[in-house]
Amino acid sequence: MLFSIPLQGQWSFALDPDNRGERECWFAKALDDTIALPGSVDEAQKTPLTTGGTMAHLSRRHPYVGKAWYARSFTVPEGCDDHFYHLALERPHGEVNVWLDGYKLGRDESLSTAVRMLIGKLAPGEHSLVMMIDNERFEAVGEAIIRDSALMGAVAHSTTEHTQTNWNGVVGYLRIEAARASIARLDVHALSRDITIDIELDAFDADNRWPTFFSGEHRDELLVEIALSGQTVTLNANSLLTVSSGFTTRSVAFSLPETAAFWDEFNPVLHTATVIWKRDGIELDRRQTRFGIREFARAGRSLTLNGRPVFLRGTLDCAIFPLTGYPPTDTAGWRKIFETAKAYGLNHIRYHSWCPPEAAFEVADEMGMLLHVETPVWPVLGADPALDRYIHAEAERIMRDYGNHPSFVMFCVGNEVNGAGTHAFLERFIAGWKSRDNRRVYTGGSGWPTVERADYLTKPEPRNQRWGENLDGRLNARPLETMTDWSEWRDSIPQPLVSHEIGQWCVFPDLTEIDKYTGVLEARNFERVREDLAAKGLLPLAKDYLMASGALQTQLYKEEVEAALRTDGFAGVQLLGLQDFPGQGTALVGVVDAFWDEKPYVTPARFREFCAPIVPLLRATRFVVTQGEDFVARLQLAQFGPHDLPSAELNWSLRAEDGQTLRMGLITAADISAGALHTLGEITIATADLPTSARCELVVSLTGTQYRNRWSLWVMPPAAAVPDLPIVTSLDAAALARISAGENMVLAPSPDTLKPNAVMGHTAAFWNTLWTDGQEPHTLGLLIENTHPVFRDFPTQSHTDWHWWEMTFHRRAFDVAGIDFAPIVRVIDDWNTNRDLLLLAEARIGAGRLILCAPDLVDDLDTRPVARAFRIALAHYLSGPGHPATRLDADTVGQWWQKISQ
Repeated sequence: MLFSIPLQGQWSFALDPDNRGERECWFAKALDDTIALPGSVDEAQKTPLTTGGTMAHLSRRHPYVGKAWYARSFTVPEGCDDHFYHLALERPHGEVNVWLDGYKLGRDESLSTAVRMLIGKLAPGEHSLVMMIDNERFEAVGEAIIRDSALMGAVAHSTTEHTQTNWNGVVGYLRIEAARASIARLDVHALSRDITIDIELDAFDADNRWPTFFSGEHRDELLVEIALSGQTVTLNANSLLTVSSGFTTRSVAFSLPETAAFWDEFNPVLHTATVIWKRDGIELDRRQTRFGIREFARAGRSLTLNGRPVFLRGTLDCAIFPLTGYPPTDTAGWRKIFETAKAYGLNHIRYHSWCPPEAAFEVADEMGMLLHVETPVWPVLGADPALDRYIHAEAERIMRDYGNHPSFVMFCVGNEVNGAGTHAFLERFIAGWKSRDNRRVYTGGSGWPTVERADYLTKPEPRNQRWGENLDGRLNARPLETMTDWSEWRDSIPQPLVSHEIGQWCVFPDLTEIDKYTGVLEARNFERVREDLAAKGLLPLAKDYLMASGALQTQLYKEEVEAALRTDGFAGVQLLGLQDFPGQGTALVGVVDAFWDEKPYVTPARFREFCAPIVPLLRATRFVVTQGEDFVARLQLAQFGPHDLPSAELNWSLRAEDGQTLRMGLITAADISAGALHTLGEITIATADLPTSARCELVVSLTGTQYRNRWSLWVMPPAAAVPDLPIVTSLDAAALARISAGENMVLAPSPDTLKPNAVMGHTAAFWNTLWTDGQEPHTLGLLIENTHPVFRDFPTQSHTDWHWWEMTFHRRAFDVAGIDFAPIVRVIDDWNTNRDLLLLAEARIGAGRLILCAPDLVDDLDTRPVARAFRIALAHYLSGPGHPATRLDADTVGQWWQKISQ
């Protein structure tokens, strides 16, 4: 491009919901409204304000789906008779139809790259330009699971209402580009310092029958300049070429000096290539691109960056932009996203069924992020020839426009592809691109299927909770151990394996977030939760619910990441996700909100303790021990830093709740190579003289660095005769009369005697109960009154911790709606139902006290040290005067029991 004519600003505008525009030739008429571009119809508020809401996703304030017309004029300057012109539109959304000076120029429908239409020559002076954008017209990009549920509908994140929304408009640059010819493609292949630049040249000629551009004597020159980062001297290669047709190719090779730095995640050095095409000394076109010297490749079961194995610490970007409804096209918007991801220790982003705009690649290049890009589909393959052609066309455009970015390291068709034609389509797709472009690695679809030609695979099996697993998931079915890894899944395929969409652990909504939705979207799903809580008298608990469920969510993500890091030769993880997903039933799975802002329950620094280039790891069979038993663990170091470590010291210390150091030690090792998991040694902690009924913290740090990690360890009393407890399993009139007369009782019913309410597990809910059709568990952990005197002899924080697994496994909470028991331990329910659930509570009835106790404090106490310890603590509490509690009458309690029991 030699110069451009900007088109941003005010355009004439008209909505066309009844499809009248083309029939009535609106391209030749004045439009009666105006709109500012870049921008969207939603932003311009061209439709009435909606009032309805849904729990499925955020709500558009001023939605529009259909045809919209945009018109304006532009002026071509004098003295440019030998120039040819393109229309360039960055990030329109839908099918774009264009008329120039009253004639149809063309149409396009890319969801991934800028629309560029060749206009040809233009006379100086004013010209009219009309666009009709139809955001109801897409190929079938998101119909992979539409047969499964009507709720799911079109799900590709490039178009769905569940993510960026189906907006209408143009949100990036709008311009007329001018040049005398075209450097149509510029591919820099820089896997090493020996680089090759492949150039495609398009010649234009106004005469279709007897072109003159290729005839006569001319001197065509190609000037190629390389500017190396941090160096003042440039490298130049100027060559003559023969242009004998409308399409000419040229490859230019350079051997860069040793001072030319490589690009990687730790040192993302960028260089610049400039290409100029001249004819007879006159510049025809010029093009510039930045590039990095790097090789991202497969080596056996590893992915390597410049020969060093990498571990992808990734998250999904699901195209969630709640202020605008569309992705930013400026670098500032992307800088915040990538800076947030880096702050939480990530080095990788996967774009789920969409491709970001140019600005995202530019910032990722500068920050050393590794990007996995997809064509804009969550498709059924093989059934729809138009869709299959569209996928190939989008892939071609993505490679042409973004292929030089060193951050662009992984590519596939789309998310979780389906269809009988899937395997053949994907094998051809991968084979074609591997033969053409070795600058990145390729796979077929994210999640599945297994494809022989793939450079890597992503699979949903190597994660702690799988779709439909319910309470059989690892962290619900058994207490925490850190021996589990994914080596069995790693060994099941020959390619590098990346965990697909791990986590998906929910947290209670942050209702203060509602006020942040000042743009095109409104959080009416959050407002519904707020209204329901208020109606049930639970709204004052919302912040506590958030903090307690967030603490649990953080623990769950820690174990997700560490299980993958513990797997030697594993390629990485893709979290779902770091950011909330406020669609698909409202999936609040992020530790940052939809705006990429930090949530209040975990800091980036704490998250980086288990998600960083170097992470200390602990292998242990258990984290609850009985006093007198040794705690034995193996120390490992996941070392994916920039360099080998000639030596390393791992300091470990066991600390009491008050910070006192109870034990400490040092393990040293030599030759800690980068790109590997290292086992450094074993520690044994004697517990005979440690405090009992206590929580300790084991902290492991790498000397001389900021890298550290921590785990809780619970020391419980040794097995002994347990104290008597006045336990009853149901409440009848006789029992209530005895309590009224002054007895204390513990109501600990079997779960099957209670009417079903929320299914409780140790973990938080997976994804959300609406989209998963009630997948278990339904709850979000515990909110614990940890200053209550019953916990004087039992260690607990204010939220679920790993030792509580014994107390919640296969238990059922009490539903106390309509009765005022004094809560000691609340169960945080799914925000779609907001039931008032208690695990532990109390009340005074007459002269006596009643304790509601959902945990089992009777069976197998010799093998359940936590339940045994809590029974002791509860007996001590009952033997004392008790805590001020709600006073209830026996009849009210009896009626409540009849209502909830079966």
